[in-house]
Amino acid sequence: MTSTRDEWKTELSQRFTAFVDAYARGSVEALSRLFWHDHDIVVVGTHSNLHFIGWAQVEHSFRTQFGSLRDIRVTVRSEQLWHGGAPPSTLACLTVPAMDVAFVGASGPATFEGIRVACAFERRGTEWRMVQMHWSLPRTEVLVDHGNR
Repeated sequence: MTSTRDEWKTELSQRFTAFVDAYARGSVEALSRLFWHDHDIVVVGTHSNLHFIGWAQVEHSFRTQFGSLRDIRVTVRSEQLWHGGAPPSTLACLTVPAMDVAFVGASGPATFEGIRVACAFERRGTEWRMVQMHWSLPRTEVLVDHGNR
């Protein structure tokens, strides 16, 4: 691997670590700095209530989650698998085969184990931010009921 590729992977790994930290802290402001605020970014999950297009819907989803969950803990249990992204590319994809999220919700403590995560990052100028995220949850229950949007 070249040092450029190592630098690219390190930078994006730090961005994903920042996402995990911001989610665990329930910080919409920190998450806001990690996503481009486009009208067509997409965050989806395996459940029918997890499909958000555009920053306004994504931000609303995070606010809804953080209003309903407390004591959030995120554990990444597998290595980060990176695809693309080496210069001159402006796109990169991350897959995380196993991540756990534990929290206290309205029904008490819960843990969602083995969540598969995929993220697409886009570089604009010198900055990388997310433009797409998918969470594949192995459980049928939802983390948070988003109701009507």
